Amino acid sequence: MRKILTFLLLMNCFWAVAQHKCATTEKMQEALNHEDAYKASIADLTELQRQFEAGEIANNTRDDGSIYTIPVVVHVVYYDEVNNISMEQIHSQIDVLNRDFNLRNADQSEIPAVFSEAKASVGFNFVLADKDPNGSFTTGVTRTKTTVQDIGDTEFYYKSLAGGIDPWPQPHYLNVWVCDIGGLVLGYSFLPATEKSKRDGIVMAPRAFGTIGTAVSPYNLGRTMVHETGHYFGLQHLWGSESGDCNHTDYMSDTPNQFGPNNGCKNFPTYSCPNEATGDMFMNYMDYATDGCMYLFTERQASFMRLVINTSRVSLQHSTALTSVQEIEVENKAVLYPNPASDLVHLEFLNQISDQVSLIDVRGVLIKTWRPKSKLEAIDMSDLDTGVYFVKTSSETLRLVVQ
Repeated sequence: MRKILTFLLLMNCFWAVAQHKCATTEKMQEALNHEDAYKASIADLTELQRQFEAGEIANNTRDDGSIYTIPVVVHVVYYDEVNNISMEQIHSQIDVLNRDFNLRNADQSEIPAVFSEAKASVGFNFVLADKDPNGSFTTGVTRTKTTVQDIGDTEFYYKSLAGGIDPWPQPHYLNVWVCDIGGLVLGYSFLPATEKSKRDGIVMAPRAFGTIGTAVSPYNLGRTMVHETGHYFGLQHLWGSESGDCNHTDYMSDTPNQFGPNNGCKNFPTYSCPNEATGDMFMNYMDYATDGCMYLFTERQASFMRLVINTSRVSLQHSTALTSVQEIEVENKAVLYPNPASDLVHLEFLNQISDQVSLIDVRGVLIKTWRPKSKLEAIDMSDLDTGVYFVKTSSETLRLVVQ
């Protein structure tokens, strides 16, 4: 009996350490290989990250310190009935997101003193959608019985005709698919871009979603979803897009360089790069530590996610997914086309004309301001350098790429 117990303990330890926590890098590469528009627009995100790291974009650019509400739809896609997870389990995950993204976690006291001052609240409030794409009441949860095993590791999870379920409009909902992925993967996400991937959203294994039900220790505290949501709002792993080199970057100046992922629960300090005096920030949500050893986002990570919610994911702010923001959508919706543009771009107000429009470059420098005269405004871009700009109306900020 003692030998059997020892074997089971060893197997449990192996399982905890061997989990491939996040497959974002691999799944991103698949999308880039097959979606040309997404591949082209990811270059804009990389440039935005580079400029942010270089200090060319102020922390408070286009940010008034508001709490941003994120509408969420959870698609439960299950092969076995046990993975048709309960509403209570779904709510437990939403609660963790709101706790950790707003620095209300009690275990932040475990952050080493050398990193404690870097911790920050992101200021995001996650809410299950109460209106579906047709404007009807919803719980913010869909349920689909599938005949495809490990559907999360296929191209089918986001296709209704192939055993999954189509995403709800991705500009206006954070789509989360909870389904079997297979292997040791716990979840993955897709980085934001001007042109969204057809897979845009987050995929989570039931064993790492929420804090009750199918969630299995040591990934039963909801932190894998916190990690993947960080990716959804533009964050890289702490070691950058590739491991095995201390010169790769995550574009965040307040996270130490790191050689690769830290699995399990390390002792502090742990060093993977000899030139980093503080050691690894393995307790950051963007590393691979087990749930009980992850405690923080940094100030720069929080600032960058807030930059993303005001640029490539700005439409989440004006979603019709939540009753509370219905009037904002009806009164203030505007669109830019064509985008990208090379000379002339049109700004169309679908409802109410804005009192004022401003054109701002990616550094936050105001180029010009004017009062629109009609619902369709033509903006001459021929004198501008190529790059990313922002057209700000009275109520929203639209991202524009000039070629």
